[in-house]
Amino acid sequence: MNRTLQTSSVAIAGLITSIATAVGNTFLHWLTGFNLFTLSFLIVLPAGALLCGFAAASGYYFGAKFFHIRPTKILLVQMVVIAAVTQLLIYWLEYQVLYIDGVHVADIVPFGHYLDIVLTTQHISLGRTGVDAGQVGEGGYWLAALDLIGFLIGGACVYFWLLKEPTCESCNKYLRTVAKKRDSFDDQQAFAAYYDGEFQHPVDSSEFARHVGHEHSAGKAVAGTINMETRLLECPSCGDQTVVETVQVFNGSDWNEVDELKRLVPMPNGVDVRRAYSGTGPGT
Repeated sequence: MNRTLQTSSVAIAGLITSIATAVGNTFLHWLTGFNLFTLSFLIVLPAGALLCGFAAASGYYFGAKFFHIRPTKILLVQMVVIAAVTQLLIYWLEYQVLYIDGVHVADIVPFGHYLDIVLTTQHISLGRTGVDAGQVGEGGYWLAALDLIGFLIGGACVYFWLLKEPTCESCNKYLRTVAKKRDSFDDQQAFAAYYDGEFQHPVDSSEFARHVGHEHSAGKAVAGTINMETRLLECPSCGDQTVVETVQVFNGSDWNEVDELKRLVPMPNGVDVRRAYSGTGPGT
């Protein structure tokens, strides 16, 4: 499959989830009377639009991962355009399913007129008790613009998430997880002995395999307990592997990630350490 077709397929995947989000929001509103898309906090925080934008853009994420297409400015423009179209689609679907006293509104009111009525006659509720602050008037268009911004931010989260996904620079493909290992340590000394000694031996040696193959399990989490997650990533094309490790420390109430200890270590070409990180033997 050529790259142009792959890029188009990613856009189609995003379009499909955008349509599905619009249909799902309309069905939820019709079924329960609750419109997720218009949910907001403090009037100007479009939480519902942000969630819908994230859901709508999920197709881009899975499409990009499936076809190994890294996000580009063209894809970002496509996401913006489809986001705007999806917001209109949400309004249009609401318009199509609305009946008042048994009369189909779409049969008697043009869509543009309906949209103007919906945006300008909506009410704002204030406080936990939901005190009605009255109609928003022309301010409804500003609220709709805020919803669009929230929708775009939700999609942008997916876009930048894709940008951070590790890839094989030579093959330009996303790396896949082929092994995963979790260790926990009672104190910093035990953690340092493992962390600092992990790559002291050649990664294709039995010493390395014994070191990383041993499972470390701390007791009940207390202040100072350290968790470490190791993921072994592999390029689906050339087979080159990369070890990615993240570290969290428990402060007594919450787990905090230690960015300074996060590391990404490429393995030598042709060396397979999958068995080592699975605890089944040497890497090759």
